Amino acid sequence: MDGVTDAAFRFMVAKYAKPDVIFTEFVSAEGLSFGADTLLLDFLYSEIERPIVAQIFGSSPEAFFKVAPLLCELGFDGIDINMGCPDKNVAKKGGGAALILNPKLAKEIILKTKKGIKEWTEGRSLKSFGLPDNILNLLSGPTAKFGKDRREVPVSVKTRIGYDKVVIVDWVKHLLDAKPANISIHGRTLKQMYTGSADWEAIAKAAEVIKKTGTLVLGNGDVKSKKEAEKKAKEYGVDGVLIGRAAFGNPWVFSDKEPKVKEKLKIAVEHAKKFEEIFKNRKFYNIRKHLAWYSHGFSKAKELRIKLMKAENAKECELIINEFLSENP
Repeated sequence: MDGVTDAAFRFMVAKYAKPDVIFTEFVSAEGLSFGADTLLLDFLYSEIERPIVAQIFGSSPEAFFKVAPLLCELGFDGIDINMGCPDKNVAKKGGGAALILNPKLAKEIILKTKKGIKEWTEGRSLKSFGLPDNILNLLSGPTAKFGKDRREVPVSVKTRIGYDKVVIVDWVKHLLDAKPANISIHGRTLKQMYTGSADWEAIAKAAEVIKKTGTLVLGNGDVKSKKEAEKKAKEYGVDGVLIGRAAFGNPWVFSDKEPKVKEKLKIAVEHAKKFEEIFKNRKFYNIRKHLAWYSHGFSKAKELRIKLMKAENAKECELIINEFLSENP
């Protein structure tokens, strides 16, 4: 999730309730192919996150072809193509869920991504793919992991059940032509954004088609706990379930644990410190939304939340929380 599932957040998730697989924020393939080197920060990760999958979006097959070997070089365990983002700016450029309206382009993007990976595994140099020099020069920096074994990582797709109406069964048939390793389905159309309820019946119908090909399928939408995820997987015939928004301020959602308020707030402080450690040049206000999410569901949470929204650094955050805990033991 853009602006949420950064390296600091994912570290907290991996430490306290590690799921079976973790995805990065989605990053523009075109942006990277044109030299937007700040985007490499979105691909920072810790070894404890493995298996870690890099998520990219866009509408240019050539950009995916160039960026795929870069992600292999960075050592990711897989590449996920976002064909489900409902953001208007992304859709306007033909990416995200807008690709549901353009199956031919969607398939070409998957095939080009796989082609880039294959040529890299066969020994083609990263420089020869045509990435800008400023991107290549940064690969000796903190983002570099360097997949020296040149392994062929899987390519997956995350999508929705339709653009303005449910077409998921026909849509996944197009995707299956390009043989992705996995298809993840969010149970809403682009038009719905995140309103209404996720249509798990539609997901189930698509899952039936997908599993006949041996392709993995994951469901997504409105799942708020590990127990609920297990129930959904069994009931709707998917191989697993993705949890997104339920993880906000709740990195232990992937376990059966429910920490006490004191532990929860101590973890919030740890998260703030990890953010500063990883993103030394990012403004602290980027972490405040996480602090707000941690500050819910207990007495006087609103008062604490208001104070945390004014914190300028992790030290201030810690002082505010320690004061709150001393006054509310």
